[in-house]
Amino acid sequence: MKKNGFLLLIMGLIAVSCTNVKESKEYKDLQAQRDSLLMRSAGAESEAAEMMAVISEVEANFARIREAEKYIASQSAQGEEMTQDTKQRVQDNFMMINEILQRNKAQLEQLNRKQSAGSKEIASLKNTINRLNTEMRESTTRLAVLQEELARKDEQIAQLSEDVTALAQEAEQQSVTIREQDKTLHTAYYVFGTAAELKEQKILSGGFLQQTRVLQDTFNKEYFLKIDIREVTEIPLYAPKGKVWSTHPEGTYEFVKGDDGNLVLLITDTQRFWSLTKYLIVEVK
Repeated sequence: MKKNGFLLLIMGLIAVSCTNVKESKEYKDLQAQRDSLLMRSAGAESEAAEMMAVISEVEANFARIREAEKYIASQSAQGEEMTQDTKQRVQDNFMMINEILQRNKAQLEQLNRKQSAGSKEIASLKNTINRLNTEMRESTTRLAVLQEELARKDEQIAQLSEDVTALAQEAEQQSVTIREQDKTLHTAYYVFGTAAELKEQKILSGGFLQQTRVLQDTFNKEYFLKIDIREVTEIPLYAPKGKVWSTHPEGTYEFVKGDDGNLVLLITDTQRFWSLTKYLIVEVK
């Protein structure tokens, strides 16, 4: 009996001692520190999860930037001038890249601040954040290079366009010159009329007891008719008789009488006929 009473006394003392420990300041301080650590750990995990979500968005944005850069680079590499639709798409891609870069810049600045002031869990994301910072700088540099390349291409195309225009104008001028030269080369003049008419126009001179001759230096060229020697090989004279006063090789022409009895001058060898002079003078009676 005495033994059982002793045990009850011991147990009572232990219970009182435990109750006193829980109520002590040291125990309460330890409890508060533990709760604080649990809360900080939960907060850090939540903040780390939030940062991972931001990182995922930033990386997805960089993927979009790289795709846009590929399109712009492929268009820039082509030699020909862009269509208006392609130019608009390139401009839209530039605008999108700029907008994404600005958004990524703001998000990375937020990540950098949290990394600097963060816990061990957040600090573990340091390498990822540093990599994203590097890609941000590289993307900004690539964008500037692409803009310079496109600007240079536009200048080259503009210069090429000016050169092509100048060459086209020069070619057209040369073509006009050649046409004019060709026209001049194949242009001839003829006139027919009575002796009196031809003398009146200072084409022929002479008369009674004077030898008839051609006044080539003084005749009235306005009186002549212009022809293309490639097209005209027959000249109606509207008279039954005719005489050629200008100088032409023998055997290169003949007079042919028509059904109405009037003569037609038929040129049988065009090149030789006009080789000595481009002016044909025929006196008719």
